[in-house]
Amino acid sequence: MKLFKITLIALSTLLMTNCDKPERSIGMTTWSDDGTEFKFYLGTEQAIDVVRNWDKLQSEGKWVESLELFVDTATVTYQTGQTVKASEMTEMARKRDSNMKANNVDYGWTLQGAFSVDLDPTRGGEHVYADFLMNYDDGNEKGAVNAELRFYIIDGKIVTVNQFNQGVITEE
Repeated sequence: MKLFKITLIALSTLLMTNCDKPERSIGMTTWSDDGTEFKFYLGTEQAIDVVRNWDKLQSEGKWVESLELFVDTATVTYQTGQTVKASEMTEMARKRDSNMKANNVDYGWTLQGAFSVDLDPTRGGEHVYADFLMNYDDGNEKGAVNAELRFYIIDGKIVTVNQFNQGVITEE
């Protein structure tokens, strides 16, 4: 009986110490406020769900609802370096999609994948990297673009978006 108790205590101790292992971290960044180097940690599915929800609302033309996913001070920076408010980006998307529909252009964005990383899981805020494929066909011309959007999300709200594009060469 004494051996059983010792074994049970040892096993319990082992399990408790394994539960206290820090999360796996990789990479490096100096994005911190003071330039301190941090590692990346895996983010959460909740942050990815914010991006998925934004994508769904955008594709359904639910502009007001999609804008509610942003904090009031959110900014969007395009691949050109131009920075706008989230409301300006949303209005541009609304006008673009309305114009495409009015001109019978087959146009759309497809979310290809997303992942989330976190600099410090104790502070909050995650970086979600989302890959999109944009296709365009107006009957005369076809085109495609790979777009990477980097979202910064805190407490379920989008704080910043940075967009980078790459043209897709199609062979006919």
